[in-house]
Amino acid sequence: MDDLRTRHEQLLESHHGALMEAAERLLAEATWSLATTALLLTPTDPDRSRLVAVGDLGRWIDHLGPDLDSFVRLRRQGVGTEEAYARCLRLEGESFLRAWGALQGRHPLVSHDDLNGFAVLSQQGFSRSPRNLLVVVNWGDQVTAFLVACDRQQRGLPRPAG
Repeated sequence: MDDLRTRHEQLLESHHGALMEAAERLLAEATWSLATTALLLTPTDPDRSRLVAVGDLGRWIDHLGPDLDSFVRLRRQGVGTEEAYARCLRLEGESFLRAWGALQGRHPLVSHDDLNGFAVLSQQGFSRSPRNLLVVVNWGDQVTAFLVACDRQQRGLPRPAG
């Protein structure tokens, strides 16, 4: 965990300009919505790092559709792949089969539930004082998300919120 926090801090330092621009935009927003500003960083391809709306994260991060969320939840609970597949097929039938077929050959990093979780985290950060910016990092093999305090009075680089 401490290693990830250190990696996040180093990433923020190397994207200081984008972080400051995102923080200013967030502070100018009157209310939270899916159009609220977030910062998406891609360390493996800095040209793909960008300011995005929270609701648009799914356009920039390969993700599983909602028809596979039950499968992902079961797998995260420790249920084996074959058993999770069988349960979902039994409960969801054809919609699960279509989603499973569309998945073949792809390796999405997050589920639809994860994208919803990012939105909830952003909303929580928006209501904090000082306001917190959602930063999502696509490492290429995993995706992490955290909040960064955005205080106009603060000097220097914002740090990940604890």
